[in-house]
Amino acid sequence: MSRSSEAESLLIRLLSKYSPSGEEGEAQEELFLLLVEKGFEKVRKDQAGNVIAEKGDGDRTLLFCSHIDTVPGQIKVRLESGRIWGRGAVDAKASLLAMALAASNYRSRGLRLVYSSVVGEESDSKGIKRLLKETSAPNYVLIGESTGMRAAAIAYRGSATVKVRVSTRGGHSSSPTEDSNAIIQTMRLVEHLRTKFTFSKDLFSNIGVSITMIRGGYGDSRIPDCSEACLNLRYPPHMGFEELSKMFSSSVENYIGENKQVLNVSQEFLDHLDGYVSTKDEAMINAIRNAVRKVLGRELLLIRKLGTSDFNYTGLQWGKPQLAWGPGDPSLAHSSEESISVEELTQGIKTYEHFLNSLASSVASQ
Repeated sequence: MSRSSEAESLLIRLLSKYSPSGEEGEAQEELFLLLVEKGFEKVRKDQAGNVIAEKGDGDRTLLFCSHIDTVPGQIKVRLESGRIWGRGAVDAKASLLAMALAASNYRSRGLRLVYSSVVGEESDSKGIKRLLKETSAPNYVLIGESTGMRAAAIAYRGSATVKVRVSTRGGHSSSPTEDSNAIIQTMRLVEHLRTKFTFSKDLFSNIGVSITMIRGGYGDSRIPDCSEACLNLRYPPHMGFEELSKMFSSSVENYIGENKQVLNVSQEFLDHLDGYVSTKDEAMINAIRNAVRKVLGRELLLIRKLGTSDFNYTGLQWGKPQLAWGPGDPSLAHSSEESISVEELTQGIKTYEHFLNSLASSVASQ
């Protein structure tokens, strides 16, 4: 069987094991058996449900890390016009599988490889938290996340979730007053925050504001007098959570001051994770640059991702050189059109393979 056919078959099998956060067991078992079959050493599962394995040996260590869990919402798994469809095809089972297949023939005695398939990345991040507790800091970290074939990420923004409650005096729907409608006031507050948090044309440096949940109203003749929304804030690495929370409170107070005759607002931060910018390691960047050039015949782009991932946890905990790279179009992640071409999946395997061998050779020559 050709590498392309094998990769196609294995990804379809892995996607067929539906694995939203908290339900990763069957998919992890599938991957566990594959790692054993491919000759990985010390294949094991930890208390969180992560699957971990090793290859090669040496004084220095490279961590290959990606996640098996997906967001909820099944997509019919199928091969159609050269593309493999399924929940997790982009985020992040293609990267996870490509890393495993790329390392299957790795035999270096200069650089030890630790491969980890973590759980819970899309929810409580319990997998990466457990891995950080039980694993010694590696020398290099490569996070398997879709970045597009030409790009490797060196930075991710932070993320915070805040619950906002807006109350107004309400009224009768026969004579609606928008100022008294709590839902409309919530939407206006969000637009106010977006304006306050846009500092430059560089999106990475701004604070993104997204509504992830909103509810309110009664469905009868009353204008809603209360509304509750969850907002996800994405903030740049140079800004810590304390600064973010102060800015948020100040902006909300400013909005209340402009509308104090008609509304009250309360807020509660539910979680947060700061952003991270990796140090630039010459050996690591050259290894991924050479791999992309060899497989694609194009030059590598170093990018900063607007999102947040396990990259933040490993960076903040260990502070080691790290990159995020993986096949797949990131704009399809979490969407109903999540899919990846067989060609790009195969190119992903080759790129990881060249990266691994190139970094190992560089480390051996040091």
